[in-house]
Amino acid sequence: MPPLFLCSSTLKHLSLMFTDAEVSCQFGQSCILPCSFTPGDHLGIYWVQLTPTQAGFHSYYDNKDQLRHQDQRFRGRTSLFQEQMSKGNASLQLTGVKVQDQGPYRCLTSTITETGEFYINMKVYGTRNPENWRKSKYFSSVSPIQSIRHS
Repeated sequence: MPPLFLCSSTLKHLSLMFTDAEVSCQFGQSCILPCSFTPGDHLGIYWVQLTPTQAGFHSYYDNKDQLRHQDQRFRGRTSLFQEQMSKGNASLQLTGVKVQDQGPYRCLTSTITETGEFYINMKVYGTRNPENWRKSKYFSSVSPIQSIRHS
């Protein structure tokens, strides 16, 4: 797959970001956002949804999840694979995927010897995704009630 570049702008600056992975997730299901790092001591993992507010939604440091400041949209829906962290796996599982979850994410990892960033672009698909309804050749802009009235 060719590299994907995301462009983000505000009135003050313009930034270009390389995306390491693109993930397609089904609406309402669980999805894994990949992230890896070189294992080391004093591990910190910080997941952020790249929105204008930079919503932080999962942090791990001091050998445990730190969810006190987790954005409420993600509460109870995120988990890391803690048994695989010693192998360099910082991937995140997101449950109950919503249309609003679509977009770019950043995984920041930090150990005593190195810091890394991994960028993921998440696409949401599924029959309950209104964006997909509009793209479907079976979608009708006429409501079922209007159809009945015209029968």
